[in-house]
Amino acid sequence: MIEVWFSPGAIKYTKQQILWMLTFIDLIGEWLPEHKETGYIGRSKHIKPFGYFVPSVETMAELKVRLDATGDDGKLVIERYHLEIDELDLADKHRLDYWDVISRIDKAIKYCSGENRKRLSYKAWQISRGIYQRQ
Repeated sequence: MIEVWFSPGAIKYTKQQILWMLTFIDLIGEWLPEHKETGYIGRSKHIKPFGYFVPSVETMAELKVRLDATGDDGKLVIERYHLEIDELDLADKHRLDYWDVISRIDKAIKYCSGENRKRLSYKAWQISRGIYQRQ
């Protein structure tokens, strides 16, 4: 079985990377170690001008900023993929339609991974794509 792993520098905020990072979003200053066949989990001895934790903190902070920009939809993403609450349970918890929950989660992830994210607010982005619905 091939394990998926990304270094902080390789993160481009694709859907796959966002979902992977959500599994350990609470780890502050830590990054999941790369699992290699050798079993060695030590750090390299290269001297860097910043702490070993800085790239992981910056990457996670950016993900949180992107999710916060989506408001309640970002909270649904965190509940679904970090807390592992099923969509049906989310629908019951928030008194939403099941398909509405799936749609809102999908839109939030697409916005977080999009290139126009900085130019447009989440609402403007939805309107530009013809997918805005009043909530």
